[in-house]
Amino acid sequence: MIIMDSKKFYQKLDRVLGIPTLPVVAFKVNKMIQDYDISIDELTRIIEKDQAIVSKILRLVNSAFYGFQSKIETVSHALIVLGFNMLRNAVLSVSVIKTFSGTDTCKGFNIKDFWRHSIGVAITGRHLAKQTHLENPDDCFIAGLLHDIGKVILSEYFKEPFDQVLTSVRDDGLSFYEAERNLLPLNHAQIGGHLGVKWQLPLSLVDTIKYHHEVREGVSNLNQLMIVHVADIIVNTHNIDSGNAWDFSNIYPKAAEIMMPQLESVSDWFTLVATEIESACETLLNEE
Repeated sequence: MIIMDSKKFYQKLDRVLGIPTLPVVAFKVNKMIQDYDISIDELTRIIEKDQAIVSKILRLVNSAFYGFQSKIETVSHALIVLGFNMLRNAVLSVSVIKTFSGTDTCKGFNIKDFWRHSIGVAITGRHLAKQTHLENPDDCFIAGLLHDIGKVILSEYFKEPFDQVLTSVRDDGLSFYEAERNLLPLNHAQIGGHLGVKWQLPLSLVDTIKYHHEVREGVSNLNQLMIVHVADIIVNTHNIDSGNAWDFSNIYPKAAEIMMPQLESVSDWFTLVATEIESACETLLNEE
């Protein structure tokens, strides 16, 4: 049974998607990095307008997550060490978590658990990208971090339908994705992709958010999509059973074939990645 018809859903979605916007600094940084003539000084000045973001970014780049031996004390130094693209991803990470951590979400939806899962997929995707050399690891990190962002929109602005989905997950033993396909005209992946377009994120990132459950060959960056798709399944499987029962039956066949060495050895390497996930969660989710 569909709770809300598609016309009404789209109408409400178009109304509310003007509400969650990227902080000004993150939006400007995202746009400026698409300009190849941008200077370090110009980018630094924009980022330094939001000292809360500056503080969080410096904590992040000095954490074990990046592993630099010498301390980075300024945004300009971070830019030199990280590069424009990696710093853009750091700004987006900090900004999006900050924007959506205090939201009025639906009862039964724990925003901190949501971000822990998203960070887990981000870190796992980064690892898979490094091991396979298929895609830029830091681009896979930000794609993993944002892959489920549509769930926050559902939880905050579509509380009744979202609650019905959670009830179906609990009572019918379905995954969230299966339950929302039964009940909603749009799923969280489609909603997240729509949000990514409004934020003017790169097309590859929008496609990965939109199709991370159902991989499509014609997307702008298939490798990035497959990595996030596999990372999501790895993290979900580990959360269900932290023992040895890994279930990869739902992985897109081409992705499973390409990443077979990583899937076969997942029990060996995921323990180390899980430690890295905990470290990143401490840095990114700490409210100080």
